[in-house]
Amino acid sequence: MKSLFLSLLGLFALPGAVFAEPDFYRDVFPFLKANCVSCHNKTTTKAGLNMESPQLMIQGGDSGPSIIPGKSAQSLIVTASLHQDDLEMPPPNNKSGAVKLTAAEVSILKQWIDLGAKSSTQIERTVALKAFAASVDPIYSVAVTKDGRYAACGRSNDIFIYDLATRRVSARIPNAHQALVQSLAFSPDGKRLASGSFREVKIWHMGSSVTSTSSVVSRRAEANLIKKILDSTKLAVLSSAASADGKTLAIACSDGSVRLWDTVTNKQVIELRGHLPAAKKCAELEWAIARNALEQGFQKSESDRFTKQNTALDELLKKANDAITSMKKVLPEKQKAVPPATAAKNDAQKAVDEVNMKIKAAPNGKADATMDRDLKAAQEKLITARMGEVSALAAVSATESNIKDAEDDVKRITDSKAKNGKAIADSTAAANAAKTAHDKAIAELAALKQQISKPSAKVLALGFSADAARVAALFEDGVLRVWATATGWVIEEVAGSASGVATIAAGPDGSFTAVKSLTLSVGGSPAWTLERTLNEKGLFADRVNAVRFSPDGKTLVTGGGELSRTGDIFFFDVVTGKVVRSWREKHSDTILCLDFSPDGKLLASGAADKITRVTDIATGKQVNLFEGHTHHVMSLAFRADGRVLATAGAESVVNTWDMIIGERKKKIEGWTKEVTSLQFIGATNQIVTAAGDNKVRIVSDDGGEIRSIANLPDYMQAAASTPNGDMLIGGGEDSFLRVWDGINGKELVAFGK
Repeated sequence: MKSLFLSLLGLFALPGAVFAEPDFYRDVFPFLKANCVSCHNKTTTKAGLNMESPQLMIQGGDSGPSIIPGKSAQSLIVTASLHQDDLEMPPPNNKSGAVKLTAAEVSILKQWIDLGAKSSTQIERTVALKAFAASVDPIYSVAVTKDGRYAACGRSNDIFIYDLATRRVSARIPNAHQALVQSLAFSPDGKRLASGSFREVKIWHMGSSVTSTSSVVSRRAEANLIKKILDSTKLAVLSSAASADGKTLAIACSDGSVRLWDTVTNKQVIELRGHLPAAKKCAELEWAIARNALEQGFQKSESDRFTKQNTALDELLKKANDAITSMKKVLPEKQKAVPPATAAKNDAQKAVDEVNMKIKAAPNGKADATMDRDLKAAQEKLITARMGEVSALAAVSATESNIKDAEDDVKRITDSKAKNGKAIADSTAAANAAKTAHDKAIAELAALKQQISKPSAKVLALGFSADAARVAALFEDGVLRVWATATGWVIEEVAGSASGVATIAAGPDGSFTAVKSLTLSVGGSPAWTLERTLNEKGLFADRVNAVRFSPDGKTLVTGGGELSRTGDIFFFDVVTGKVVRSWREKHSDTILCLDFSPDGKLLASGAADKITRVTDIATGKQVNLFEGHTHHVMSLAFRADGRVLATAGAESVVNTWDMIIGERKKKIEGWTKEVTSLQFIGATNQIVTAAGDNKVRIVSDDGGEIRSIANLPDYMQAAASTPNGDMLIGGGEDSFLRVWDGINGKELVAFGK
């Protein structure tokens, strides 16, 4: 896990100094903080006791006040520190590394209490930071631009930016921060990079590419090598150039392609085609294909879910209808039993009335023994008759009620089936629309690739960059195009005039020489400059562990807070750097990760308090609270459609959450140490993760294992993917930023410090 290398807040007692009266923050709080406060603070108040201030200690906890001003002998904190009366604080072998107070510390504590246990003013001191040791260079955070062109990582307090197209270092920002780089994020357009460190955030801006004023002339290709290529390709070579080291040859062929050849093996390395707009369109179509495939999968799962519900409802509907049939069948019999029961009751009542009349007519209105016996017998029969009638009526009522309940069930089930039927129809329509869009994008991509493969304008000239990482071609239509030799990506393009400037020079012998020239230039590596520093005093309590740009790039959000106390979130206007929204104490412990929903309306936050919160940004109201982790929430990310949120836990688990129903979708296991970071790969349901078990692992959001890059040299802190998933990057404690092929997991390059 990440750890703070240096702290700027110090509370120190001056060596050798003698004070008449102990000062709380100068003399007492340092040893309480080291040995007591970790278990007795705002967040972790064991035994109900908070020891972060004199007032809170006087207030006390479950056992009453921990200090009594003026009476150290009666103060529980002193008794516990001396390990008396069965009190032993801090306890032995505790997880915080707290130790028993020394005799000198107990003496200062007692003196301070006896003199009134007064509070004091906490003094903040500025400490001069020393340079980092060469061995302190872990990678805690990585980031990739949305177009997949650039990757960034923080090493120690430096920031490195790499060109994934050329697989070379693009820029280095030395001493970007005074402390370790904790977090990184590119803006959606890739023009800005935010970096978080201890109590500050910086925004870096990509400037114009640096164009060298010096020129490098490519070597001429050897004629015999050209001849071999001609013989093997059967194509006419219009132009050629060799790299400065002579190891790579570029040839422009009559079919409009530029081909690179290894001069040692005499084998073709790569074929270069296409143009920048086509490359961007390809990326858009690949995203659309993945996004619509994801949509089809989701809509199918929804249709299957509602279909399964309807199958269960069909069974319930059958039972309800069977119950109606059964009850209606027995209802006439129940109803038929009511009149006889009523008649029997009436007869019994008549018999009682007749006996009562006889008693009334007897001398003095007094019943004899026979009359009493007859009355009692008649009354018992009446009771029985009444119960028979009640029972008959109840049977009818119960049957009718059961029929009504079953009929209500039929209506409810029928309505639910109809609602589900509409949902199935909607899901089917959405899936069909997604399939249509998916198929259309596939067809467009195939057509575009076919178009790219066809002959284009002829190449007039070729040239390599000094490091052979780029090769440029000037076409007859005036376009200067640059490819990365490592990947074949079109990385730059500039259009010029096809006509150029023509001059004719006459020779002394009467001959003429015609010269046609065209001057074009494209830049090299872009320069990154500091645009803004966000470090307003009192804003950031500690490390800024997370930075994220909103989907529209207008807002930067940061996450951090004071360890074991608060988790704070701040929203900044990217242009002005002003705080536009503050969510202090959003969590009860420091925030470790943030992510915007794809539509920019929600913000998910994960913290050391083991909680994940999803908040509506406009209202500030909590939408979801997920409590599925038993340790720090190290990283989180929304899926491209916003329907799933993935969270990584320090307990070696990844949870995925269904944002529609607000419940856990899947608990994914298989790691043996902390899962330190995760990211959804493009518009898919695949998640790339980094973990402390020296592994970069790809899983689906339903728990399926896709691929694992294992046995890496050291603890991995961060991993990310290009949008189309063709490259993965990862970094950790060994300071190497590794790049892998996203399809087969093969390592492509490892960048060291």
